[in-house]
Amino acid sequence: MPSIVHYRRTWFALLRESGVQDEDRHAVQEALTGKPSTRDWTPADWQRAIAEQQRTIGMHNDRRAHVCEDRPHGAATDPGTWATAAQADYIADLVARTEWTVSPLAYLGRNVLAGPAKALRRQQLKARFAELGNHGPELWLSLTRQEAADAVRAFRKAAATYPKEPSHANP
Repeated sequence: MPSIVHYRRTWFALLRESGVQDEDRHAVQEALTGKPSTRDWTPADWQRAIAEQQRTIGMHNDRRAHVCEDRPHGAATDPGTWATAAQADYIADLVARTEWTVSPLAYLGRNVLAGPAKALRRQQLKARFAELGNHGPELWLSLTRQEAADAVRAFRKAAATYPKEPSHANP
């Protein structure tokens, strides 16, 4: 079920799209739900009002509000959203098969976790690396599943471009 914040954003976007003026908004809200202020609305009120407004502007013709579910933002908190053991092992294997000129963590920071929005994630991984002291699977388990998938793509490219030279023992 979408959050109230998501309903609210959808509602006000629909009002803008349908051309309802700010001074008329409370009258429209009261006509649809019997409550002039959205502060008093229940999830059923939100759904009813959104569905009616969507029908009014021609988005659909049924009685159901078409509102997307909320998507998670930020660091993963659910157990199913962290990197799998198979992903972590594969990343560790790719790291071991690559000749690195920079740290794999720095490479990840530049290619997967780039930009100011990911600064906290880069710091968290650096702290985790400082704890572990290696680029083994334990480090890569600290990634979210999506970050791990992106890391696999980046490290595959690095392993193909900079493979470690096989060591030949001289007799």
